[in-house]
Amino acid sequence: MQDHHIWVSKSDRLAPLATEPAYRPENLAHWTGVRIVRYRMPAEVHDRHVRADHPILTLMCQGRASARLRMGLDDSSTEYRAFDMMCYSGRREITSAQWKASEATLISVELDPARLVAVDGGDARFARDTLDGTPRFTDPDLAALILALWKEVHAGCPQGKLFTDSLTLGLAAYAHRRFGRLADDRREAGAVLAVAQLRRVEDYIRIHLADSIGLADLAREAGLSRYHFCRLFQNTVGRSPYQHVLRERLIRAHTLLSGTSLSIAEVALAVGFSSQSHFAAVCRRVLGRSPRELREQR
Repeated sequence: MQDHHIWVSKSDRLAPLATEPAYRPENLAHWTGVRIVRYRMPAEVHDRHVRADHPILTLMCQGRASARLRMGLDDSSTEYRAFDMMCYSGRREITSAQWKASEATLISVELDPARLVAVDGGDARFARDTLDGTPRFTDPDLAALILALWKEVHAGCPQGKLFTDSLTLGLAAYAHRRFGRLADDRREAGAVLAVAQLRRVEDYIRIHLADSIGLADLAREAGLSRYHFCRLFQNTVGRSPYQHVLRERLIRAHTLLSGTSLSIAEVALAVGFSSQSHFAAVCRRVLGRSPRELREQR
């Protein structure tokens, strides 16, 4: 079975939720625990005995649709417009589904509990197999997370593994707080990393700055799950792991631009940016200057 699709069962036959690949990076589901796909809904859909193993969040990006769903003895008729959302709980059979759509484009995100737990070093926060499903809701913050994640993975993750890691973890945590049993641990509110933990993390960042650093890599150095590490790192440093690594990359880039004859492209790769154009875009967005302008200031 291809791992870059979201699979559902319809009348006891497996089928991909959409015919397009769910993402470009081939190993996304392995290092984040989620799959994502964007697709156009046909004008009419009639399915029976629909079931998926994992929870699925769906955002309607544009268009409109109407649905009549039967789940057991429950019938529901729902109208959808752009930015309406659905939460499928996972493992619950939809006896029959009748959809009518007009120019409807959707993004679906599958949350795989087993992979989320595995990625987080055995942390059982996401171990619950199902979320509390709802046929229609609105949530601008969750919609923004889904749109940002799709934009990033569809482009091939140019901002790096750590950025995508952070987005997917934030999305999973948000969904599990709203529809599951994930609750914030009050003891983490003021907790910080130990000096030795922070030193190991900073040493790892310094040594691997040119590499693709993932959230799981940093969490492993601290001996924590991704979820727990993010909270304690923010409390300790005052920045998210992604913001901190980005800052370290820009500091080293400035040193290389002002103190060496490396080309701008070589500097970009030496500090872990995916390309010269991405490096330039980050410089303008964060520092308000291009790499060439930074070099001319030496």
